[in-house]
Amino acid sequence: MKKALKNFNRRGFIFIYVFPAFLLYFLGILLPNIIAVLMSFMKWNGFTFDFKWVGMTNYQKMFNDPLILKAFLNNMYFALFTMIFTIIIALFFASVFCNKSIREAPLYKAVYFFPNVMSVVVVAMLWKFMYNPQFGIITAGLKALGLESLTRVWLGDLSTVKPALIIPQVWMSVGLYMVIYISAIQNITNDLYEAATIDGAGKVIQFFKITLPLVWNIIKITMVYFMANALNAGFALIKIMTNGGPNNESVVLTTYLYQNAFQNSDFGYGASIGTFVLVIGLCFYLFVEKVLKSENYQY
Repeated sequence: MKKALKNFNRRGFIFIYVFPAFLLYFLGILLPNIIAVLMSFMKWNGFTFDFKWVGMTNYQKMFNDPLILKAFLNNMYFALFTMIFTIIIALFFASVFCNKSIREAPLYKAVYFFPNVMSVVVVAMLWKFMYNPQFGIITAGLKALGLESLTRVWLGDLSTVKPALIIPQVWMSVGLYMVIYISAIQNITNDLYEAATIDGAGKVIQFFKITLPLVWNIIKITMVYFMANALNAGFALIKIMTNGGPNNESVVLTTYLYQNAFQNSDFGYGASIGTFVLVIGLCFYLFVEKVLKSENYQY
């Protein structure tokens, strides 16, 4: 009897503490996703209660829409290159700032982390101002250096708009991942580095032979998080800076979803695009888990 009561109390304790979190997760994430998937099989203008079941019509329309492929490829372009540059730069700064001989490291950490706490809207407006072809700081700087021939209408040129959008995304993201990698690196025992130093290994060799393998699982986790976040976080920045232009060159799935759902009042088609975005995120998670395998190191 006492054992049964103890087990009941333990389960009740777990339920009391887990249920509120699960309820918030269900109401904030699971339920909206379920509703969005159901809505993708309907035609709805978003302003009435006239829901019309259309089956796979929205998905057929989506896969015959040439802008969907362009938006998907742009999503992959932004996510891949932003992730690569962010992780490389964040790892570099994390390795440097873990060096105890740099006394100013706390100040540098705060400076590099600051863009991450800024509103996406503020970041977008700031970089849009910097890219301005008339009075932007980038154009002014090139002119001051006598490189006026390199100036461009950065956000209006088909050849420069996508790289120009990658830079603020990297600038805004590096600080967060730098802090995560610093925490992971600081958990590595110094004995490994001391032994490597005695064996004659330099800082670069130590990074690739010790640091990188021991933080690889953390990198995998951040890659999944980054990809899931990149599919949605880039929306506000791109919407404000280019609105998918010029000539749909920077359109992504989320901006195209917004256009169809909130501007064209076709919420069913918008929901089908949103479901497609969800599937992409799940596929990338499976890719990271199955393909980017690594050994478990003990230290």
